[in-house]
This record gives sequence, C-alpha cells and structure tokens, in this order.
Amino acid sequence: MLYIRSIRNYKIAVIMALLLLLLAACTQPPAAQPSATAPQSNDKGASNTSTAKTKDSLVIVQTNETRDFTTIDPYQKDITLPRTLLFDTLLVRSQDGKLAPSLAESYEFHNSNWRIKLKKGIVFHNGDPFNAQSVKATIDKLMSPEVPKSTFKTLLDGVTGTNVVDEYTVDIITASPNYALINFLVDLPMLSAKQLATGEEYKTNPVGTGPYILSEWKRGETAVLKEAPNYWGQRPPFKTVTIKNVADEATRMAELLSGNADIASDLSATSIKRIQGQSGYQVVSEPGFRVTWQSYFFKAPFDNAKVREALYYGIDRAALAKNMFGEFASPAVAPVTKSGSGFVEAYPLGDYNPEKAKALLAESGVKTPLSVGLDVTQRDIDTAQVLQAQLKKIGIETKINLMEIGPLLDPKRYDQSTAGSILLFSGYDNPDRELYRILVAAFSQKSIYKTFGYQLDTQVEQWIKDYAAESDEKKRLELSKQILDKTKQGSPVNWLMFPPNIYGMSGNIDWKPDGTGRIDIHRIKVK
Repeated sequence: MLYIRSIRNYKIAVIMALLLLLLAACTQPPAAQPSATAPQSNDKGASNTSTAKTKDSLVIVQTNETRDFTTIDPYQKDITLPRTLLFDTLLVRSQDGKLAPSLAESYEFHNSNWRIKLKKGIVFHNGDPFNAQSVKATIDKLMSPEVPKSTFKTLLDGVTGTNVVDEYTVDIITASPNYALINFLVDLPMLSAKQLATGEEYKTNPVGTGPYILSEWKRGETAVLKEAPNYWGQRPPFKTVTIKNVADEATRMAELLSGNADIASDLSATSIKRIQGQSGYQVVSEPGFRVTWQSYFFKAPFDNAKVREALYYGIDRAALAKNMFGEFASPAVAPVTKSGSGFVEAYPLGDYNPEKAKALLAESGVKTPLSVGLDVTQRDIDTAQVLQAQLKKIGIETKINLMEIGPLLDPKRYDQSTAGSILLFSGYDNPDRELYRILVAAFSQKSIYKTFGYQLDTQVEQWIKDYAAESDEKKRLELSKQILDKTKQGSPVNWLMFPPNIYGMSGNIDWKPDGTGRIDIHRIKVK
C-alpha cells in the first residue's frame, strides 16, 4: 500500500510540475516589440539596429526648441517644437538656402506688396479648408492687440493688412516696400480661420495642416504627436513622435544612452566626447541659427559707454567659442553667420585687446576691480564661467546669478534694480539668417534692450527702414555696414558666438541636419 501510494504521489507530483510549466509558458510576457530605441548593448562591437526597420516612433529630448514647454502657442516664434510638425508654412528654405513653395504655389512683389498664390485642395486636421482666408486670419490675428507679444509680430512690423484677391490669392499689404518680409514667411505657421474665430483654443489644442496632430500635451514636460491621416504632403516616416522638454543636459544624455530617446539636442563639448566613445551612437551638427549675446541693465556702471566698450575689447570671442565647442566653434563677427543675408564683418576677432580694455576702464573713472552681477540661465552657465574668467583679467569681478528665462528678461526686474548688471543669453531664433530680424529686435522701437534702459538712435532706426525697403543687394550691404558700425559705438550689445546645433543620435536612425536649425522629420531615415 505504501509503495502504491508513493507511486500515486509521484505521478501527481509530475502532473503538477507539468501543469506549472504549462501555466508559466502561457503567462510569459509577449516577445519584446521594436521600441522607440533599441537598448544599448554592453558589447562594444554590438549595434542597436536589429529591429530598426520596423521602427514607427521617434523620441526627442531637448530644450532649445521647446523652451520651458509651458506654452505651445504657435505665435511664439522661439518655440519651434511641436509647431513645425503640426503646421506648414507658405514657403520653405531648400538646402541651397533658396526660398521654395510649400503651402504657397508662387509669390511676387506686386504694387509694393507681396502677392501669394496658394495651392488648392489642402485641408486642416479638423477638415477646414486652407485658402486665402486662412492666410488673412493668421496674419490679421498676429498683428492685432489680441497677440500682444510675439517675435513674428516684430518681424512683420510695417504690415498694415491683408487683402483676399480670390479664394487662393492673397496680398500682404505693407506701409512701405519691404523686401525682407518674404524671408519671414518661411517660419510663420498658417492657422485655421475657423479655430482662430472661436477664441484661444489654438494656444492649447492647435490645428494645422502639418504631418502630425497633437495627441497629448503635459505642460512643461511632454508632447505626443500622431501622424495626420490625410496629410497633403510627403508621408512622415514615423507614426508617433514624442517630444520631451529636458532642461538638464546630463539627463538628456542619460535618456539617449539608456535607449529612452532617439535624438538628444543642445549638447556641449563634454557630451559630444561621451557619445563619440559609445558604440551604436553618433553625433551630427550644423551651424547655429541663434546667437549668444551679452548686454546690460543700463544702470551704473553700464550707463557709461567706456565701461561697455571695455567689455567689448576685453572679451576673446574666438577663445570663448573654442572653449565651449571645440571643432564646432563659430565665433561671431556679425549678428548673423557668413551665409546670412546682410552679413558684413563689423566685429573682427582682431579687435580683442585686453590692454585697451583696461585703459578704457581707467578713462571711465570707475574703480577696479569692478564688482558686478552676471545674469544667466542654466543653458548658458558654462559660457558665463568662461566669460567670468576673461573679464577678471581686465579688472571686472562678476558674480554669476542663475535664473529662469522669464525673470532674466523681465523689464520689471530692471525697474526694481538699483545697479546695472551684465546679461548673457543665447537667443534671436533666426533660421532665415536675415540681419533685419536682429536689427529690428535690437535697435528699433521693438528693441528688447530699450526696456533695459538702452537709448535708441533715431538715425539707426531710419537706416533699418531703408534696409528693408532697398531692393538692391549691394546697397543693402552698405546700409548693413552703416548700421553695425554705428551701433558698435558704445557697445550696447556684444555678439559673442553662434552655438552650433549639436545632436546625439541612436545608431538605428540616419539624419543629416539641413542647416535650418530644425529637426526635419522627412529627412530622418530608419536604418
């Protein structure tokens, strides 16, 4: 009996073991599906491209194009993601730098205004037709008091209205001829006239004609975009794009190297070295379309022109740029790059002269060492530290004040301050690389520096208007030199360098930036 019972117990045990094995097999998780990024292998020779061809999602971590991601208002020019994936523009700039049609069919300078003929058969994500009324509504809304602050508004200064010629033809009317205006239509998104008429929904749930629709937005954190089902143009390579606002560079790097992101942007030389030492990752770059500038709260001691000129001669822009970006360095000799419209070399690197800087400080009457504040955001903190060391050599001691972008550029802070300070910032989003964009923002009635106590020059203001109205390129360059030479006097702003756009990428995608400063989804290929 004992033997029989043992056999029976043994059979039961075997059956139970088989059942447990079967149950375990049935409850195993499914085989891993291709994710946004393949995991990084510990094997130095391994590649993370094995599942790339079935890849249908892309994850981007960055901060330059999202800013702090507290808004996705398409009228805010400096916030380019997710705008450039949700919206199309009338024109685009090709790889050779020339203007090319997008939503527009053609354009011409007609009776001192710009006439735009539009493509037919295009609709917004909500089914609204794209036509001349869309262009009119977009520009009229932008130029109205309902949009009080926008760089687009500054660039379209002088536009007095729009006129619908027919369903697919519209005139942009200006107070005086403006040949620079057409360049800024490359970046201006076209919005739905119907949505604009309903209030401010366009700020949080924007409707465009672009390759993606907004699926989710977590303020300050993430935007998830899904492929637009009836996009009129070339179908994008990814069904889903996730954009994460990650202000901290080390965190962006961790996201990339852990396989949680495909593209990490806004990288420094330190991060570049880390990526270049990793198998299965790559670094790509393009010339920057933003400029790092240094200006002031124009209170003592920076209400003194000689003190400001001392800083100009005491800053080694070539060394600053090389220290920050090594082989990718691009020190500024003008407010735009050499490929930019209106470029003249007004600030040669040979102007660096620390002895002259010391002499100017002595002539100014201030006592050295001069102790002042240096206000900066996290993005430019490394640049601030290099600048701090350079200024110390000419007798200026700086205390770095780290702050958010809002307080840094808030005119109220200037009003409340009792002394001047140095401001350092990378901005002036200028993918069109048009000098006029900088001139208006810096030296016209729209000047940001005016709110910090800078006294505008009426002669310069008139030259800026003349620059926009001049059709002859040679004469425009002459005006450009006049303006920059004049504004160099007293050095209200120092143009330091053009931070390159440097991206770290997963090895399972291939992309070469096209020089526009934008992540062009259509140019990304899956390996």
